[in-house]
Amino acid sequence: MTPDAESIDSFFARYTGYLTSGDLDGLAEIYNYPALAVTARGCAAIAAPQQTREFFEQGQAYYRSRGIQGVRARDIVTEIEVPGVWVGHLLLENLDSDGSPVGTERNAYQVVTAEDGTRRIAVTTPLDA
Repeated sequence: MTPDAESIDSFFARYTGYLTSGDLDGLAEIYNYPALAVTARGCAAIAAPQQTREFFEQGQAYYRSRGIQGVRARDIVTEIEVPGVWVGHLLLENLDSDGSPVGTERNAYQVVTAEDGTRRIAVTTPLDA
């Protein structure tokens, strides 16, 4: 990690902020392209920001219909970090309109650092799927 690199805590605060606010452009910008989504059902390449926008737009409707209005990162664990790459896992805590927890999702990520020090998701793996 370079001295000017965004901290991993700040990165996930930014990511969950975009999830909470429904900022589709912010979510599209937080991914590295190409990116990879890995699940038990297989792997999906994410080649363009529009794919990310469409995925999260569908997801927002699903989560909002279940009363989930926000997300926060919890229990961030760094498995390994080398210059330019962070690998780890965390809990995404789903919140209702009062900010009370209504469930969690476990996810693993590989996050890369751009030249300007910002971080981007290169690989995402939902661990509960």
